[in-house]
Amino acid sequence: MHRYDRTALRGKASAPPGYRPDVVDPSFRIVQDLAAELSTGKISFPTFIDATLKIRRALNDPNADADRIARTISAEPLLAAKLVQVANSAALGAPGQPVTEVKAALLRIGYANVHSIATSVAMAQLVVAKEMQPFLRRAEAVWRHSIDVAAIGYMVAAKLTKLNPDEALFAGLVHDIGSFYLLSKAPKYPELCADVAALEALIDEWHPSIGHAVLAKFSLSEAALKAVMEHESKTYPSALKTLTDVIAVANLLSKEPNPLNGRASTWRTAVSIEHPTIVDLLEASTQELTSLVAGLRV
Repeated sequence: MHRYDRTALRGKASAPPGYRPDVVDPSFRIVQDLAAELSTGKISFPTFIDATLKIRRALNDPNADADRIARTISAEPLLAAKLVQVANSAALGAPGQPVTEVKAALLRIGYANVHSIATSVAMAQLVVAKEMQPFLRRAEAVWRHSIDVAAIGYMVAAKLTKLNPDEALFAGLVHDIGSFYLLSKAPKYPELCADVAALEALIDEWHPSIGHAVLAKFSLSEAALKAVMEHESKTYPSALKTLTDVIAVANLLSKEPNPLNGRASTWRTAVSIEHPTIVDLLEASTQELTSLVAGLRV
């Protein structure tokens, strides 16, 4: 498979020397097509974006009180149930005081975290979308990895840094969205799907920049976008100073590795040695992590 400069996604991928449409590498053609699609701003993606934007509008409306936002969330039954479940998790809930309705869950979780939970529910639905059926096993594994990274990122940010743990949770949930996007488009390229190794190498190489390009259309923070773009860095951070550092380390320490990333196992061993404090924290927080992961899964 050819490897092309990721900066091509900022405009439109250009053809390599000697390019012939009749013999073009399908790995290049899908990247070229996606670059053109993303450059238009008209992203063709499963419909979870509508639900996400609906929740975001309600949260950003200065005139919307907790009752109105709770009603907006309640219109999405799966999301409403998931918010209550997460609010009652060991990581967020108060022992002996279970939450039983959306408004209480909203107040306990906080407005910032609601967007992350909404994204969790929506992306899990994305996994079983029609476009993903040929790659259901891979998509489910990537989703399990994303949840694990989100939970680890939340715990690390909350207990070892001054960063916002809710933003770390959200960044973890979406850090591999480029993999889902590429998997949803791959069925349009049957010759690429016939070569599993080439498809997986394509996703491994391009999913960070594809994910960055997709999420940039939704006005995320620069810190979150940078974390998505750089979470597969070939070097692991020696200190946890930024959101990118937290997500990169969480990505490497996840016990649910991304099956489309064949490089992670070696790095995981190295980062465990480099960051014994983080490893100790995760071992001591097993119950909290398990509860939070369970709350994020659908």
